[in-house]
Amino acid sequence: MRILAEHPEVKRLFGAHPATATTAACVVALQFALAALAGGLPWWAILILAYAVGAFCMHYLHVVIHECSHNLVLGRASLDKACAIFANLPGAVPSAMGFRHYHLLHHSYLGHRGLDPDVAPKWEAALIGRGPLGKIVWVLLQPFTYSFLHPLQVRKRIPFDRWTIANILVIAAADALVVTFLGWPALAYLALSTYFAVGPHPTGAHILQEHIIFDASYETASYYGPVNRISINHGFHLEHHDFPTVPGVRLSRLRALAPKHYENRFAHRSRLATLWQFVFDRRIGLDSRVIRTNEPASTAAAA
Repeated sequence: MRILAEHPEVKRLFGAHPATATTAACVVALQFALAALAGGLPWWAILILAYAVGAFCMHYLHVVIHECSHNLVLGRASLDKACAIFANLPGAVPSAMGFRHYHLLHHSYLGHRGLDPDVAPKWEAALIGRGPLGKIVWVLLQPFTYSFLHPLQVRKRIPFDRWTIANILVIAAADALVVTFLGWPALAYLALSTYFAVGPHPTGAHILQEHIIFDASYETASYYGPVNRISINHGFHLEHHDFPTVPGVRLSRLRALAPKHYENRFAHRSRLATLWQFVFDRRIGLDSRVIRTNEPASTAAAA
């Protein structure tokens, strides 16, 4: 509200950015082309290809799904849901509609355990602890905890509607076609690309960067580094939470319009450094974040 009062021109940044859909189509085509290439490679080469190239491709497509969850690609909920499912095609696992549902809850109930799927359950934080071994294991398992375990603790479950069913059927069909025409190694490449994009990889470090407190008391931190160039400025997370109606391609302009609100805040500069510090700094754990214990007014009223 202060930024809008001081810089009303920020409102010009609001709205969808349809060109993102075109780039997404190119990356989807690239992933399937690489999957075809992987069909003739040995397992170790598939692993390297998935880590070195596929993870970055899938990270970009995950960010497209993120943009679609805010209707920032095509500007209408139905069109953006369809676009998200399209971006999910090479993902091997149907995640587009689940992400949309739980991500919007994250924005509505930031830091509320049981409502914000980004907050780890108490038992998980205690089990992992703050030692390097536990945190290494957690980083390796992060794609599963983030995608499957955390949503189970959220009280507002995803509705099993036609979009969720469509997401499941479309991705199942895509997987079946990949296996039929390109072989199991091709599907393994796609699955590994998705795993690395959310797990032990610089792209997966965004999950830690966003709300785990590293060197300051702020509950949301941005990342200003090179991965932003291939992820629609996804690292500008503080800016995104301030203005979720601004598409990623314009978040750098938002920061430039209101520099005093962002320049003196703690920010990450390296995703690899973020991973390293999380694992080896014993001051940091899954519960190193702002966790709200009060019941939000909207849920209390509903109860």
